[in-house]
Formats: sequence, C-alpha cells, structure tokens
Amino acid sequence: MTMTMLNEDSSKRKQRRLKANGRERQRMHGLNDALDVLRQYIPITAQHQKLSKIETLRLARNYILALQRILQTGQPPSPLEYAHQLSIGLSQTTTNMLATLLQVHPRLLLGSGSAPPCMEAAYQTQPHFIPPNSPYMDECFSAYTYSENSGPYYRFPGFSPSIQFR
Repeated sequence: MTMTMLNEDSSKRKQRRLKANGRERQRMHGLNDALDVLRQYIPITAQHQKLSKIETLRLARNYILALQRILQTGQPPSPLEYAHQLSIGLSQTTTNMLATLLQVHPRLLLGSGSAPPCMEAAYQTQPHFIPPNSPYMDECFSAYTYSENSGPYYRFPGFSPSIQFR
C-alpha cells in the first residue's frame, strides 16, 4: 500500500468515527431531554437536587406503582405508606429528600429497601412466585374473581394475573 492509500483509509476511519460520535451525542441529548421531561412528573422536582438517571427511572417506576395502587384501592395512602412505596430501591439521599418532601421522619424509612418479597418481585426481571398461603399475600396481593366459573386470581397491583391459584 502506498502512503496515499493509508492516509485515505485513516481519513475515512476518522470521518466514520466522527459521524458515529455525532450520532451518539445526539442520542444522549435525546435521552437526557426525555429524562428532564420525566423529572417534571415525579414527586422530586428540579427545586430539589437533580436526580441521577437511574434514580429518576426508579422513582418514576415507584410513583407509577403507587398511583396504580391508589386507583385500585380508591384511597390515598398515609404519608408514611406513600414514602415507603416511593423509596423502594432508592438511595438513602433520595429517600431522605422524599421524607423531607412528605414530612416524614427519615428514620422511619430506614431499610425501606427491604420491602415484602412481592414488592421486591415487581422490580426484578426474573419471575418471582409467592404461594397463596404466604403471609405476604394479604399485604401485597389482591384477590378477585373474573367470573363465577373462574377461581380467585392473585395479582400485584398494576400487573395482569397470569397464574390461577386454587
């Protein structure tokens, strides 16, 4: 190969790399813009400390689940229950911000990451089975019947039932 060909190859590689970097930069700007919009809809707003990307997504997930639970039960939770629901899986710093926002003492939320197994299961990628006679059933699952011919189904609030227990 001649020196001219090597320079052309190098130049093409640089151009491809610059284009790829530009696409990645645009993708990241789009993602950051979407997260900024999401931050406007969760309980901790820009008035507080800006949450990291992962904390924003975790809080949004918890907030959606808390809202689903309110819709299903028809009753708002107490500030402490709400704070517990929102703080599952969040850092201590974010949990403290939630406690302040909801006027709950932060110590009451210590260990809020240790939720009942069914709450933890909602955030895992692997399926989590809880038998119907588990002590956590009343705490986390609701029983209802689709028709007189079907048995009771148990489901985590917000999730479609897939297993029928007898």
